[in-house]
Amino acid sequence: MTILSGWLAKFERYCGDRETLTLGPADLVAWRQELAWTPGPSGRMLSENTVNQGVLSVRGFYRWAVIEGLISEDPAATLKIRGVRTERRPKLTVTERRSLLAFPNLDVPMGIRDRAVLALLLETRISRPACSRLNLASLQLDTGALMADGRKSAGIHALSDGLCADLERYLTEARPALVTCEEPALLLNRKGRRLSPGSIQGLVRDAMLGCGLKPSLFSS
Repeated sequence: MTILSGWLAKFERYCGDRETLTLGPADLVAWRQELAWTPGPSGRMLSENTVNQGVLSVRGFYRWAVIEGLISEDPAATLKIRGVRTERRPKLTVTERRSLLAFPNLDVPMGIRDRAVLALLLETRISRPACSRLNLASLQLDTGALMADGRKSAGIHALSDGLCADLERYLTEARPALVTCEEPALLLNRKGRRLSPGSIQGLVRDAMLGCGLKPSLFSS
């Protein structure tokens, strides 16, 4: 069972005899509140990141229901996720981050890919190995969600509009030019195969040095 289907199964159990497609915004707010205040199987309260996973899954379900014409309005459209505090603070300033994202040459497929990789690492802070393991199925641009598989970054990440735009450009302009065979990986190297953690580390290092920054400042 995937993370997404697991959350939807829990949501259906919460609904009980009520039809999920008849719920309104207030019902979903009440569900989110209960999710945040009800202890999990371990007896501990769910973390904010875990609650956000549930919210993103349910938002994706209702977005799909609207697209399929099952409902006319999305009751989860105003259901918000909350920011999660983390002990890890970005060591790059806003100016340095902008400079880093502006470094890749967007006139060539590899540059578009590098921009998407840098934006992905900066925003989600997933590890290089987790970034390498991403598949096409991990990304849901319609709901702005990314399902990552990592020791410290596993779960569903809500993506900003800017990052979604970078990834969409990569998928439409760069990836088709790189792919050489049927490959499930989201990020590809110049041979059309999965981009390795070492290659991701290398492109990060090259971009940092190209901007006159110390590679050690970039932590994800």
